[in-house]
Amino acid sequence: MGAEHRNFFRLDVILPCSYQVLTREEAEKRRLPDKPTPDFIEHYFMNNLQDLNEQISELLVQVSNRSALIGTVLRALNSKIDFALEAIDTKQLTQMIPNRMVNISGNGLAIQIDQPITKEHVVDLLIKPLEDEEPVIVRCDVVNIKKQPNCDDCYWVALKYQYISEDDRRKLIYFLQQKEIETAQKARASSSSES
Repeated sequence: MGAEHRNFFRLDVILPCSYQVLTREEAEKRRLPDKPTPDFIEHYFMNNLQDLNEQISELLVQVSNRSALIGTVLRALNSKIDFALEAIDTKQLTQMIPNRMVNISGNGLAIQIDQPITKEHVVDLLIKPLEDEEPVIVRCDVVNIKKQPNCDDCYWVALKYQYISEDDRRKLIYFLQQKEIETAQKARASSSSES
């Protein structure tokens, strides 16, 4: 395991991570909050929930056109689900962040992004390195892009954090240290079992 120029180790790990690709103009209009609220996470990062909401709305219109009574019942059930989702706190909502393979350090992260991207874009990340802590939300500059073979619009993208709070950097460094310790313990266990 090698050290980077800035004294941070890079590790390949799977962790909860969601992203949004933005143009620089979009990034100027959308400021990131200091702390990610459940509402912000749901509307900004949980694309799957947004897509599902759109599908449900479209289907409700179709069902209502065929049967007003069934449409009314389904809208009431959908409202009940929406009400329940509003009661979900950040900890519960972050359980729904998809796990992704990333290459992470204290300065940046590399991730597969499944859409066209250039160095002129910026990427907002929502990552949850520590289970019992709030997630980290950070805006990143695109440093390097490598097209993935055998996949249209799949890119391995290296990102550098634009700004990260000391508290969030502490979470990342602690996470990296824990993973380094785990890796060293596994290596020792493996070498002692071979002896």
